[in-house]
Amino acid sequence: MEAEPDSTSVDFRSACPVSRSLDLMGDKWTLLIMRDALIFDRRTFADFAASSERIPTNLLSQRLKKLVATGLLERRPYHDKPLRYEYIPTALAADLRPVLTALEVFGRRHLGEGD
Repeated sequence: MEAEPDSTSVDFRSACPVSRSLDLMGDKWTLLIMRDALIFDRRTFADFAASSERIPTNLLSQRLKKLVATGLLERRPYHDKPLRYEYIPTALAADLRPVLTALEVFGRRHLGEGD
């Protein structure tokens, strides 16, 4: 049996799986953080903060906590002095890869690559 995300940090609006997924991932930043972790192999707070979308650091901190609480990322110390953490995608997070790929295909096909 697969582990389910910890729903204590997400207020689900309904039993619909699409709605529940959007309650977890449907904000402006969460899928971009997961893209960075899964596709660009970013691991540290500084790595995520350096993304071209420039997520505000307070929102980045909130989203990372949420992703750890829901089991999509694992937080591990990588440096002692000062204490620093890295964020590792879990097996649960790997299930998002096709979603990210589909969004990329849609964006390339219909929205272009931007300026």
